[in-house]
This record gives sequence, structure tokens and C-alpha cells, in this order.
Amino acid sequence: MTFAQIGIDTERAATEALVAGVRRVGVAMASASSSTGSPNTVVSPWSAVTAVGMVRAGADDAAAAEIDRVLGTSRPEAIAALVGQLGAIGGDPGTVDVNNPPSPPVYRQGAGAFIARSHPPRRSYLTDLARYFDAGVYPLDFATPQAREAVNEWVAVNTGGQITRAPVPIGSDTDLALLTTVYLAAAWASPFTPDATRDEPFTTATGRTVSAPLMGSSFPTRLANGPGWTAAELPYAGAGLAMQVILPASGATTRSLLSDTVLASVSGALRAATPTPNVEVTVPRWKTEASIDLGPVLRALGMERIFAPGSLDGIAPGTEVSSVAQSGVITVGERGTVAAAATGVTTITGVPQPPAATFTADRAFVYQIVDTATGLPVFLGTMNDPSAS
Repeated sequence: MTFAQIGIDTERAATEALVAGVRRVGVAMASASSSTGSPNTVVSPWSAVTAVGMVRAGADDAAAAEIDRVLGTSRPEAIAALVGQLGAIGGDPGTVDVNNPPSPPVYRQGAGAFIARSHPPRRSYLTDLARYFDAGVYPLDFATPQAREAVNEWVAVNTGGQITRAPVPIGSDTDLALLTTVYLAAAWASPFTPDATRDEPFTTATGRTVSAPLMGSSFPTRLANGPGWTAAELPYAGAGLAMQVILPASGATTRSLLSDTVLASVSGALRAATPTPNVEVTVPRWKTEASIDLGPVLRALGMERIFAPGSLDGIAPGTEVSSVAQSGVITVGERGTVAAAATGVTTITGVPQPPAATFTADRAFVYQIVDTATGLPVFLGTMNDPSAS
């Protein structure tokens, strides 16, 4: 069982549709996470969609159709092409100093199928997981504590220790646990100078003024604006990845930006923009950790069938999704970014010059970390209150 190396160009239409689907899922996730009471959010729609794709590989026709309507394509080759595109960056998360993100970046995407020795899935299903998701297969006895420890260790290794526990419960009634992880550690192409960081006023999403560490520097970057938003792209060194920081119009909220149409417009406008020289950029330093139950999110998007008994008979007879969740963390500082996410699904039977422009993020904003070649949002979140980091 080997991973299919599929070029983006051979799956161009399907990958473009899938990128739109990933964005759609990300908006739903970030919107739901924003409703949990925590001011700041971080999600990885790419990790979530990869996990959903692994479920789809064993879904019946009705469940697969629901998933396809959300993701925009029925072709697992599109997922494989994007996995290969990003996986080419490579690197080992275990070698990263969180306080000094590397150049070139380190990127690791993991996919694992943890199977019950007593209820193994169909061999054809495991073959598809390896072919399209580069997934490893790990037989376990879920009745033992060692099974949970093995899953947690896999998560920790693949996220460079940023996440140390599986986001879903692992126990004696687990027949299959599908885990996907995304890890990124990347230095800015133009780092901020730590000595220039100052505690300054920041207006939160609720209109309150707090003191927050604001980083400042001047460098060439892409700027864009559209109805209700202004954005800047902060590229990472050594790879086609960038953080896009999106400010809502004065008086508007970050929720107004959580739209797949808006985020697609931002990504497209920044990709088409010519870099402006010597932009004075100000953004906060922050860290966010968040978890989200994806069950209600997937149901709201129209994926109901996967939670019904027997909907995943392509995995094993009588299989259904019992839980699906994600944990995420992001640290943004003067030198760069470290971000990680883990998604789990379990199943059961049953230079000094006057600036040419300024971009100041001293109020609540939305951000996305994208593959600039495809526009794929790997991470998405809101920064409503850096004092809550």
C-alpha cells in the first residue's frame, strides 16, 4: 500500500473545487468555535476535511453524496494532490525550537488509522487510506490503557508536542480511530524586531480597549481591500505559505468576515496584488489554544448520514461515526509562527524610509494561513482579544 503521487495540474478542476469546500468547512468551524465563549479561535479546516475524506472512503452512496456536496468533489485524487503539494515542504517537528521558527519551514501532515485487532476494517478500505491519504495503519487492543497511550503518542510526535492528547475519546468500545494532524513551523520572510514590540492599546471585538504586545516592522508586502475589509499578506520564508490578516471595516465585527465568499475574495485579491514596498505593518503577538466538537458542525453542513448505523459499511459492517473533534494551537511571534491541529474520528459497530503604506491590526481581525499557489486555507482563526492569549 503506497501513497499515490498525483500532481496538482492533473486534478486542477477537482482541487479548485476542493479548496472552496475546505474554505466552506473552515468558516463553519470558526463560526462555531466563536460561539463557545472563548474570544479567540484557531481551526484547521484542512485537517478536518482530510479526516472527513477518510470517512468518505468507506461511506455508502447516500453518505458519500452528502460529503461530496460540502467538499465540492467526489475525487479522493484531489485530496492526494494537495497532500502531496504541501508534504513536499517536509521536515521533522521534533527538531523545531518554538521560540525560533525555522527557515525553510517545517510542515508535517499525518494520517493514521488505529484499528481494533478484533474488528479489522475491510482491506480495500485500508488500501484506499494509504493510496489517497498516505495513512499509516496501527492495530491496537482498545480495551487496554496502552491503546490510548499509543494514539496520544502518535498525536504528540506528529504535532511536535504542541498537542499531546487525541481530540476524541479512545476506549474499549472504539473499533476504529481515524486521526489527522497538520503541523507548521515557519519563520517570517521579514521578521519583526523583538526590541520594537511595545504594549499598545488594542480594541477587542466587544469594543473594549486592552493592552497588547504589538509587533511592528516595515517590509514589502501585498495589500488588498474589498467591501467591508482590508487585508495584508505576511509571507513565510522559503515556501509558498503566508498568513493573511483581514481587518473588518470600522464598526464591523470579525463575524462579518467569516464567509467563504469574503475569504475567497481576500485570497484572490492578495494573490493578484503587486507587492507594495516598505509597508509599515503592526500586528499583535499571540497564542491561542482551542478545541471544537465537529459533530454539530458537520451535521449543520448537511453530513447527517455518517452518524447513522451502517452508513460506513465500506469500512466494516454496521459502522457509524460516534465522535469527531479537533484540537488546535497557534503561536505567533516576532520570528514566525508555530501552529498545529489534530482531528479525530472514532467509529463504533453500530530599511528606514518613510513608509509607502501602513497596515495596523490594533483591533479584532480574522486570519488565515494559506498555500499561496492554490489558496488552500490550512489554518483559520479569529483574534478578538490578544490579552486573552
